[in-house]
Amino acid sequence: MAFKRMIALGAIPLMLITEVGMAGSLLLPNPAQLAGDWELYPENEQAAACQLQLHAPETWLGGDLQCLQHLIGQSVSRWLVTPDTLALIGADGSAVVHFNRYKHESYKWITPAGKTLLLERKSKD
Repeated sequence: MAFKRMIALGAIPLMLITEVGMAGSLLLPNPAQLAGDWELYPENEQAAACQLQLHAPETWLGGDLQCLQHLIGQSVSRWLVTPDTLALIGADGSAVVHFNRYKHESYKWITPAGKTLLLERKSKD
């Protein structure tokens, strides 16, 4: 009985540490933090990148939207940030695509056909 109690008491700090760590990893970036120039391209085909601009605070998309439509197969005009995705929004207000956070300033989405698309912030050279 004492052993079970010791295990239970030892688990509490571990749960607290895990909870704090997970909460910290799901911080919601604000649109201003993501606004700027981005590239969308098929994995390993950066030369075929679509040049996009994420505008804030309005969260509308600019840039080569025809190229974007060609890559994702649907028309979009806005974007929305969530704790772990960047969603592209269609004219009807519904989320068309959810790009999952891949690494710092990089998101990826796997199309229904199995092709990986990367959305990455352009470097500020």
